[in-house]
Amino acid sequence: MKVRKPVCPYCHKPFDPSPFHPKQAVCLSPECQRRRRGDYHRNKIATDSDYGQACADSRKKWRDNHPGYQRRYRSMHEEYCEQNRQKQQGRNQKRKLSLIVKNNLAIDVKRLPAEVWMTGPGLDGIVKNNLAISQVLILQTVGGSEMAL
Repeated sequence: MKVRKPVCPYCHKPFDPSPFHPKQAVCLSPECQRRRRGDYHRNKIATDSDYGQACADSRKKWRDNHPGYQRRYRSMHEEYCEQNRQKQQGRNQKRKLSLIVKNNLAIDVKRLPAEVWMTGPGLDGIVKNNLAISQVLILQTVGGSEMAL
């Protein structure tokens, strides 16, 4: 009878477990081991409040011992900072959209390189967007190029 090798959950390849660790679930490739440790760490932080607090304290201690690190890093890695700004704009947009609990009339939603500005009284109380009477004004840039504001 042929014994089936376990399959790594990360790379999906069969592997031979260590004779010293017969319950080994992840292969020994460095990438798979890195992912295993990261998953363990995230899960441990989520489930063990003492461990999570110790990690937070460790990060705070490091930041206190290395003042100005982030400022220096950002000044030396401008392309990273620009990429992060663009991603943050996307995250902010998703956060705005998640505030609209129900949008029953939206059948097909597409992202456009535009913003919607709403004016008028009572905007802070919008929870359900079931019906909105609106006037839509579409403005297109000259030449079709985007302008940075």
